[in-house]
Amino acid sequence: MAEIIQFHDVSYRYPGADEVISHLTFSLGEGEMAFLTGPSGAGKSTLLRLIAALIKPNRGQVVVMGQNVTALKPRQIPPFRQQLGLIFQNFKLLYDRTVFDNVALPLVIRGYAHADIGKRVRAALDSVGLLGKEKVYPMRLAGGEQQRVGIARAIVTKPAILLADEPTGNLDPQMAREVMQIFTRFNDVGVSVLVATHAIDLITQFDYRILNLQKGRLSDERPRGHVQKGAARG
Repeated sequence: MAEIIQFHDVSYRYPGADEVISHLTFSLGEGEMAFLTGPSGAGKSTLLRLIAALIKPNRGQVVVMGQNVTALKPRQIPPFRQQLGLIFQNFKLLYDRTVFDNVALPLVIRGYAHADIGKRVRAALDSVGLLGKEKVYPMRLAGGEQQRVGIARAIVTKPAILLADEPTGNLDPQMAREVMQIFTRFNDVGVSVLVATHAIDLITQFDYRILNLQKGRLSDERPRGHVQKGAARG
């Protein structure tokens, strides 16, 4: 399996703080899905930010899709990030815009034609079960539906990698499970997925690799190839 994300002896510390990532080496395979766990403050969000080139390591190399992210020049970072789908716990939706406009935003920024935007937005909403909600404003949706809008926005550009930071943290158990099942469906069609989460009881229902981050270092609690994936997709 080719590696789509690689960390080589990576360390990171915020100014005036101890290292939150320490001499970290790990990889995620192309087309693989994995869960990233660990206590609050363990560095889960920092690890995702390093992958997305939102911050740069103090030491080591981060390689994503064959690119040394550490060496990217400022002008190279926006086009690099366009290959990623980023999903957040707090949704980060525009509440004065419709569902359609929220999902369309990445395509508008990239200069897609109006007809293409419509097709892609409807396809993305269909994939998360929200087709027909295009004209609704986010405040009129339940939390789980708002998160689905965020997911649709992240995948509307057909990224190679999805990075999700505590995407189920504000959801009830049923909604949380449905959101995780959406991620598994994207993984089924070849998207690489890394989900940072505290929801241990939830992710142990899914047969995917689990990476545990403790004091800036990772261990495989359930290594790649441990079990056949997909047993809990119901």
